[in-house]
Amino acid sequence: MSNAEQNRLGLNNLLQQRYGPSAADHLRWEYVKDGADNNPTWTCTVYIDNIEYGCGSGGNKGSAKEKAAGAALAQLREQWAHLL
Repeated sequence: MSNAEQNRLGLNNLLQQRYGPSAADHLRWEYVKDGADNNPTWTCTVYIDNIEYGCGSGGNKGSAKEKAAGAALAQLREQWAHLL
């Protein structure tokens, strides 16, 4: 596994702990592309139970998703600390 997937993996693991096999049903990603086709900026927002938990931007969807996952993971670890 590459370092570029650490936050996504951590978020997935945390959601699996919280929701079990139905974790994917609670998670939604949204993408917005801005800028020229040859030099886009992607913004990704992650929602859990339709509540925004993280947002990130990058030069491709993967990096934007990773940053959004990192923001969500940090917020959830703090919010759900008593459950972990």
